[in-house]
Amino acid sequence: MRLITGPPGSGKTTLVLEAFRQALRGRNDAVRLLVPTATLARHLQNRIAREGFVFRPGLVQTLSAFVAGWAEDLPQVSDAALYLIVEQAARRVRRPEFAQVEQMPGFCASVARAIGEFASAGCDSARLAAGLPDAPFAAAFLAVYREVERELEQRGLALRGKRFERAAERIARDGLNGIRTIWLDGFHELPDPELRVIESLGRHADVSLTFEAMDARLQAIGFREERPARSRPSPVVALVAAPGIEREVEEIARRILEQAAAGRPFREMAVIVRAKDIYVPVLRSTLERFGIPARFYFDQRLDQHAVVRFLTGAVDAMLSGWDHAQTLAVLRLAPRFADSETMDRLDFAVRDLMPDSGLGAMKGLAEAVGADRVAPLVDALAAIEEWRALTLAPEDWTARMRTLRALFRPAVAGKGLLSIPLHSQAPALQQFDRALDEAAEALPASRQIGIEEFWRAVKSVLRLIPLRVDDERRNVVHILSAPEARQWVLPVVFVCGLVEKQFPHFHPQDPFFPDDARRSLHPAGVRLRTAADFEREERALFDAAVSRATLLVTLSYPEFDARGDRNLPSLFLDGLAVDRQESRAVRPQPRHPPGPAGPVRIDAPALLDFLRQKTARVSATALESFLQCPFQFFGGRALRLKKAPLRPQERLDFLTQGLIVHRVLAEWWPAGGDIERLFETAFAQACEEKRIPRGYHTERLRNAMLDDLQVFAADGQWERGRFESRAELEFAFPLDSLEVTGKIDRLDVTAGRRAFVIDYKYSNSQRTKDKRDNGNLLQAPLYLMAAERCFGLEPAGMYYVGLKKEVVYVNWKDALPAGWSTDAERRTLYVVGQIRSGRVEPAPADIEKCRYCDCRDVCRVVIRQAAAEAEGA
Repeated sequence: MRLITGPPGSGKTTLVLEAFRQALRGRNDAVRLLVPTATLARHLQNRIAREGFVFRPGLVQTLSAFVAGWAEDLPQVSDAALYLIVEQAARRVRRPEFAQVEQMPGFCASVARAIGEFASAGCDSARLAAGLPDAPFAAAFLAVYREVERELEQRGLALRGKRFERAAERIARDGLNGIRTIWLDGFHELPDPELRVIESLGRHADVSLTFEAMDARLQAIGFREERPARSRPSPVVALVAAPGIEREVEEIARRILEQAAAGRPFREMAVIVRAKDIYVPVLRSTLERFGIPARFYFDQRLDQHAVVRFLTGAVDAMLSGWDHAQTLAVLRLAPRFADSETMDRLDFAVRDLMPDSGLGAMKGLAEAVGADRVAPLVDALAAIEEWRALTLAPEDWTARMRTLRALFRPAVAGKGLLSIPLHSQAPALQQFDRALDEAAEALPASRQIGIEEFWRAVKSVLRLIPLRVDDERRNVVHILSAPEARQWVLPVVFVCGLVEKQFPHFHPQDPFFPDDARRSLHPAGVRLRTAADFEREERALFDAAVSRATLLVTLSYPEFDARGDRNLPSLFLDGLAVDRQESRAVRPQPRHPPGPAGPVRIDAPALLDFLRQKTARVSATALESFLQCPFQFFGGRALRLKKAPLRPQERLDFLTQGLIVHRVLAEWWPAGGDIERLFETAFAQACEEKRIPRGYHTERLRNAMLDDLQVFAADGQWERGRFESRAELEFAFPLDSLEVTGKIDRLDVTAGRRAFVIDYKYSNSQRTKDKRDNGNLLQAPLYLMAAERCFGLEPAGMYYVGLKKEVVYVNWKDALPAGWSTDAERRTLYVVGQIRSGRVEPAPADIEKCRYCDCRDVCRVVIRQAAAEAEGA
């Protein structure tokens, strides 16, 4: 047996592949090339096939798939089924050490992972018991391990290590069915059961294994070491530090496009990722924005796919009694209704009535808003209602739940907008069926159970089963994990995220068997990896990543994290000879270049006439909306676009709080009385009108409003006895070709018929004070004009009264300036003239207020601002 050793990039894989090609040239199919992962096997199959070789795919496969033929009578338990079996075993064993955590998914996942590690190392529960180390949770873990093995034996299933042991025995005894040459490439770790399989292979075939270095176990079974001559040149290594992760990924995209512009195909480039949860989402969105085709060699979460969310959401909604919030979410995921005006109307109607439940009420709402096409889907959902009353065997539940597919009618390409990519629908449905099978496999076959118990198992499996969608495109940038990339060789490679705890990963000690306990098992032949072993593996992964390129490898990291704290660069960069380069800010070119810039306005005579009609009556609030932003006025006042109704927990918003406070003060100020009693009445009325649910959030805001009102009632800044007060006064007066309307919160009149306008603001004191110097406000002068023209009073002043947390009186002007009325009239007519001329562009006076605007999701102000800055630069 031959052991080919050497560091990453030394030519081990090249030597193996050339030997495999030579066998193919000689039409020798008594050979096998074995690798650790299925994706790597697929990559090598495609790579060799593109070179013109014709061969059976089975000549390149994983070691697990290869040994399956010698262990067919001992099926391996899936990861998902093992998790469920561990969950049930932990409940049966009831160890006091695990009492507080045994119901938590993370705990069961940790136990399942540890059991898998022991099994892969060839250590069953009996062997562990013989040398049980002194660790706090060792005995409790052993009890769960024994129960899991007992359950697996009853079901005729096995863990990976036992399966490899069975295969090793049979290969040693029966041979390899004519296979004479085997190469094993890409393995960085060989647990004892796998090593025994390799030893058995060596008795019947010529075995070649690539490994980083010779160790005592390999030498003991007869491997002889061989070092190949280095077969490719070292690449140029560049290092780029970007301000943040977004800029880092944009810099990678910029350099990919530079390489593509120079004539290099996308398929000759790769990005190697170690911290996939951090980088894969950013890479996916950024490369799409830059128009770079990319294939991600990472599994997706099945339970987050829209198809599975639709199917699971249907069952969850049924179990909730068809809660309208959950049912609406399911209907929104239906592929034929996801982006339709019909669903928007139903969405608004349902939100108005939340919280509510029942499919009958949902169907009635659909018919009421003209969403008749939704009714058949609601009827189809009703068909699963009977499931709540059933108790069935797990395999019978599986058969019933396969009928959920009938609820999902796949969308057709080219017919409307799709919420679910077409190419991923079928794989998601197949994996959903697999999840049903694995849930049934993990539950006792003979026991009758209700849907809640079976559904819990299904949802646990859905969290664990991966989804990988085939991508047959060739000319794409490859996005690879560091372990996956070890067998790839490409001209240009990027390695991102080189900061501490990302690359290298931080590996904490195992909670059940810390490093000391693991080392104590080594003399007994149980080789479990310690934190030091994981650290060495991280170094090997980095060395392999840097050696994947033949021409250029670019290393990168963000200098600062999301909080603005400085990152610590990876220790692997210390002493590395690199060319340090600067990152550059970059934006993707628009896919559809904009046309020539022009004024954003309405010119059509019919539409201008519409605007004149809309401004025949205007309020001060509407005019101030235009002065803040013409587009805000156009969407909210002219078109009267309706925003989505707030969800129940959001209904006690700032506007509703202000209305409650105004209602209380309108009744209390003129007549006095118990302000708390008035508030409770007004608050209860608002909760009933808006269907505001009671809870902690509602109670907290209720107490805050009551406290603020009581502080105002006790405040003595304003001498009430000097004035006759009138509240909630509506007014309208003509002004040239329009009529100005509004409502005055309070009008205080002196004995000399001088009037003070009071406007309550339920906002913090600073926002109230800011109104004094805001030149875009017209409320104060127009309300003073109303006091004069509508009520025959002499305007004396206007006060904004802030009520939140403290009482502040903000005088609009210390003294009314000369010509204030004429100036207000002129400004009002100017604003109305601008509206009637068709001005509708997004041009906020205060961009900080855009976050409160209901039109912000359809406004292009941020893009326009960026374009203006670029033009100025």
